[in-house]
Amino acid sequence: MVKNKVKVFKALGDETRLSIVRYLLTKDFCACEFSSMTKKDQTTVSRHLKVLVEAGVLKYKKDGRNIIYSIKDNKVKKSLIAFGIEGIKHCCQEELK
Repeated sequence: MVKNKVKVFKALGDETRLSIVRYLLTKDFCACEFSSMTKKDQTTVSRHLKVLVEAGVLKYKKDGRNIIYSIKDNKVKKSLIAFGIEGIKHCCQEELK
């Protein structure tokens, strides 16, 4: 049980991964969208997404050729919000609370 929590906190301890989570708190996104949002190349983004999925923070589904990522479930979403993590909208819009 403690190992799982360590994995989650390690996953959230990276600035890029935390940004990805913050975007996903507002809506689901295709993996291809995160490169422009995080200013990282697709390979780096893919590694970050994998860490978040393995930590149990995110889930994904395939939609044709696209992979759509979202927060794993409402329990995880509520936990993230309880940690003080706020969602952000894409394109520099006002932060959500």
